[in-house]
Amino acid sequence: MKMLILSDIHYPSATLGEISKIIKSEKPDNLALLGDNLELELFKKKELAYKDFLSRLDKIFPLRKSIIMLGDNDYTYYSGEEIPKILDSFSPINKGEYFVFRIGNMNFFHGNLEKSLIVEKIGYHFVKHVSRIHISIAPYILSSLVRFYFGLPIGEYLFLGHLHYLGILGKNVFCGTLGEESNIFKSSLGYVTVEHKNFEVKSINLHHIQKGARSRD
Repeated sequence: MKMLILSDIHYPSATLGEISKIIKSEKPDNLALLGDNLELELFKKKELAYKDFLSRLDKIFPLRKSIIMLGDNDYTYYSGEEIPKILDSFSPINKGEYFVFRIGNMNFFHGNLEKSLIVEKIGYHFVKHVSRIHISIAPYILSSLVRFYFGLPIGEYLFLGHLHYLGILGKNVFCGTLGEESNIFKSSLGYVTVEHKNFEVKSINLHHIQKGARSRD
């Protein structure tokens, strides 16, 4: 079976039209969204925006076959309980686990360990600095911290977003972004597909997308 993993969509930066093209091209059996699915600060009625996004996406691909994670941009601007309830109504696979989720030998987490916007801004400048030294330093540090913080087994796969990095470090897989705003990492636009059997990973592929004109919904 094939799983399509999309991270940091930042809708409406990336459109449902673009997501639809990827899904039609890849023909996945499962879909995973790794968080920062919407740029919620752009919407006044945030829970309605989330419901509308998922309703429209559900027409493109059945979300009952999907894993949906939440990222910092999904909940920083919204502190209520309605969005998790909306996700529950669309995706039964997660069973209410929208921050760290494990199935088979696959672990899903958006990637944000920061506890405040100030720490996140400091982290951004740190990542920007160390990436000039070597592109894999920040992804290596983040994935190591996540594994330590959550006690994840070394032998299992970890799928992350947040950094807008597209790459593989051992069994740590960073799943890129569909948002075309300025990114620290070059060639970060893209997504990941995973061949699996009962959510046990068989192979992983990275798919890079060239910058270009955005398609409209």
